[in-house]
Amino acid sequence: MPSESDRHWLKQPPLWVGAGPLLVFLVMAAVDLKLATAFTEGGKAIISNWLGSTWQWMVALLFLIAAALAISPVGRLKLGGAEAKPSLKLFDWCAVLICTLLAGGGVFWSAAEPLFHFQSPAPYFEGVSGSTEAAVDPALAVSFLHWGFLAWALVATTVTITFSVLERRGEPLRPRSLLVPLVPRSWVDGPLGHLSDGLSVVAAIAGTVGPLGFLSLQLSNAAGQLPGLADSAGLQSLVVVLLTAVFATSTVSGIQKGIKWLSELNVWLTLGLGAALLVLGPGLWLAQHFFSSFGLYLSRLPQMALASNDASGNWVNGWTVFYWGWFLGYAPLMGLFTAGVSRGRSVRELVLAVAILCPLVTNIWFTLLGGSGLYLELANQGSVTGPLAESGAAAALLAILTQLPLAWLLIPAGLLLVVLFMATSADSMSYAAAMVVSGQSQPPAVLRLFWALMIGSLTLVLLRIGTSLGDSTSINALQAFIVIAAVPVTPLVLTTLWTAPRLAWREWQRQQG
Repeated sequence: MPSESDRHWLKQPPLWVGAGPLLVFLVMAAVDLKLATAFTEGGKAIISNWLGSTWQWMVALLFLIAAALAISPVGRLKLGGAEAKPSLKLFDWCAVLICTLLAGGGVFWSAAEPLFHFQSPAPYFEGVSGSTEAAVDPALAVSFLHWGFLAWALVATTVTITFSVLERRGEPLRPRSLLVPLVPRSWVDGPLGHLSDGLSVVAAIAGTVGPLGFLSLQLSNAAGQLPGLADSAGLQSLVVVLLTAVFATSTVSGIQKGIKWLSELNVWLTLGLGAALLVLGPGLWLAQHFFSSFGLYLSRLPQMALASNDASGNWVNGWTVFYWGWFLGYAPLMGLFTAGVSRGRSVRELVLAVAILCPLVTNIWFTLLGGSGLYLELANQGSVTGPLAESGAAAALLAILTQLPLAWLLIPAGLLLVVLFMATSADSMSYAAAMVVSGQSQPPAVLRLFWALMIGSLTLVLLRIGTSLGDSTSINALQAFIVIAAVPVTPLVLTTLWTAPRLAWREWQRQQG
């Protein structure tokens, strides 16, 4: 029989705390796009300067704490209790983690980001000339920083551990539960708890809509090159509708069916395309540069992770701080989603999978795809950076794949991979948002569908804002809004630096006793 919360989900305060700011921003952008852009860009600059260094230190400490927990005896602690059994097989579990956390964005940016750093080397590497062989390893190393150990640890290690222990104690999988060890119960159940839940949803949904919008432009651009089709407003809208239908269907079907099935398909397709890039592309060159750039990444990691964010040109704010704000916004919802699918796994398994395995897979993918772009650019200057400069990051993937053997097969496979990764990320966000609003690990299907449609609708309307075809100003404004939305989430994630080891240690002692 449906519960009271199932029948009256529209009355749940976190739903409207979460949906309200997104709708207000949408109206602002529709009424005056320049105002929305000025608000978000100005807010992003102020917050990056104000919180940038805090985020940098927080992310570094969070990874170190997660690693320490995994190495310690607490690493054997089972999430969900000593008697908990995994609901997913090891391969399925790893596939869901890889595909639903950061890989959707990573697949999209893997073609373009190394090229940006290749053309204009990061300030950590003084004396390195852009667009030269010497710029290859630094370009990949900086990409590894943004999509490596620190980034993945941020979204689903200490936050997930805190959620898991608190759920074991009877707390719901909602961002407000992170406050339980710190503030009175009346605060958790009152307006502070509603704000924590709702604003966590804002940050995560905002972070999902931006990449989905870019992907829609990319797919429309690619489809527009086919005979009989043109890159038009109607085609872009159709792409968004089709994508929304895919991830809405998946999230309504649930983790065991939709999300798990898409994740498995993603992994096998990634392995196939990765093998093709290695065989058809400069395989030996890519392998050599993976190891050399990964060594450079490890040796420069402290310097890159904690670089001053007030340096000339504000490079750190424009890249690293933006990424940390983006991923920070995901952390509460990604953390609770991961807690939901990780019952029966140990803390050590969680940290190894999320903070070690997933980053390594992502870094290898960046090398295979982004590295192939660097190789092609060195061999024929402008062949990849030309389309990148003309059409933006979305054009990099096609510019790379069209120059490789069997391009007729690689291009549709690459586009399908991006679509599936983004669909998996979007349906996991829809599922997690529904968990937050309902406070249930198996939220009602109508709530899951509501958030899926919210993501699709926001993307559709944002793409239509602006006067010219393919205008992504509104998406850029929303990407800046991501940084603003991450501000209220910051205290929630900061608390896990203390609560995760404390709660895990006490739970470990209780199980041993």
